[in-house]
Amino acid sequence: MRTIKLGLIGAGGISQAHCRAISQIEGAEIIAASDLVPANLERMVNNWGVAEENTFADYNEMLKMDEIEAVLVCTPTGVHAPPTVAALQAGKHVLCEKPMEATLDAATSMAKAAHETGNILMVALKLRYTPQVIKAKEIVDAGTLGNIYYAETVADRRRGNPGGSFIRRATAGLGATADIGVYALDTALYLMGHPKPIAVMGIMDNRLSLNNTWNPALKETEVEDFGVGWVLFDNNARLVFKTSWCMNIDSLGGTFFLGEKAGLRIGIGEVRGPQDGIRVYGDKDGEIEDETFTDFESVDVFVAEDTAFIDAVRNGKPSPIDPYGMLMTNVVFQGVYDSSENGGREVEVHVPTFG
Repeated sequence: MRTIKLGLIGAGGISQAHCRAISQIEGAEIIAASDLVPANLERMVNNWGVAEENTFADYNEMLKMDEIEAVLVCTPTGVHAPPTVAALQAGKHVLCEKPMEATLDAATSMAKAAHETGNILMVALKLRYTPQVIKAKEIVDAGTLGNIYYAETVADRRRGNPGGSFIRRATAGLGATADIGVYALDTALYLMGHPKPIAVMGIMDNRLSLNNTWNPALKETEVEDFGVGWVLFDNNARLVFKTSWCMNIDSLGGTFFLGEKAGLRIGIGEVRGPQDGIRVYGDKDGEIEDETFTDFESVDVFVAEDTAFIDAVRNGKPSPIDPYGMLMTNVVFQGVYDSSENGGREVEVHVPTFG
C-alpha cells in the first residue's frame, strides 16, 4: 500500500481537524503546506512534522512538488476556487473544505476543472459520514418514503456569528447560508436524490449582527447572518431552506421530508430537528406505524471523510462526494442571493453542464 502524500493549502483553523485526521490514517501523510500567515506554517512544522523547506507562501510553488499526489484546500470560502483549480490543473486530486464556493461561477470553475482533468474533486461534507445520514439515505433509497414531494431543512444558531474571516465579504463571500446552511441543504438534496433546481425565491439579511448588543465586533459583519430559500425542482418537488447564525428564537423548525408513502424527520449536528436521530412516519394496513432510530455509534467524521478521499486517490475511484451534486448547493445559494437582491422575487436558476 503506497503512502499518499498530500499538500495543504490554507493552514488555519479547520485545517487542523484534517491534519489530526490524516495523522490517524495509515498510508497518508501531509508533506507540504502553503499559507500567507507565517505562524500557521510554523505550526505545521512544529505540530505535524512538515519539513520547513516544504512550507510556502505561494501555493503555486508547492504544487510544483511531483511527490504530492493530492491536496487539501482549507482556505476561506470565498477563495476556494483559485487553489482548487490550480491544483487540479497541476495534476493533483483535491479535497476542498465545505462549502464548494461563495458564487455559482466560482463553484462551476471548480467542477469544470475536475471534469476536464479527470482528477478527483471532493468537497468535505462531514455529515455525509454520520450514521444518521447514512441510515436516512438507506431508508429513502429503499423506497420507504415513496416520491418526496416536499421538504424543509434547517441549520441554525441563536448567537452563533463566528466573526473573523467568516464575516468579511472578501474572504467569505457568503455568511450563514453557505457556512452552516450548506450542511442542511446538502443533506436535503442528497436524500432527495439531487433533483435539479429550476426556480428559487429567497431572502438574506444581517440586521441582528449589525444591531446586536452582545458582541460589538459583530457590527462589522458584511455578509448575511440569516437566509431563507424556497426552491422548486424539475420533478415538481419543493424545498424550504432556512439558516441563521443569529435569531431571537430557539429554533427555525426542523428538517423533514414528506413522501407519498411515509415521512421522515432527521436531527444531527448542524442539521436541526426536534430530536436527535431519525423518525419515520408511516402506516401499515391503514394503521399508523412509526419507527424511531436513535442508537447510533459515535463516528469521527473527519477521519471518515478523509479516509474515503485517500481510498479514492489510491484506488482510482470516483469522488466519494460527486462535485456535480455539490454544484446544486451553489445553484440554490446563488438563487437565494439573486432573489434577495431582486426584492425577494422568484428567479429562474440553471444548473451548469459540461461536455
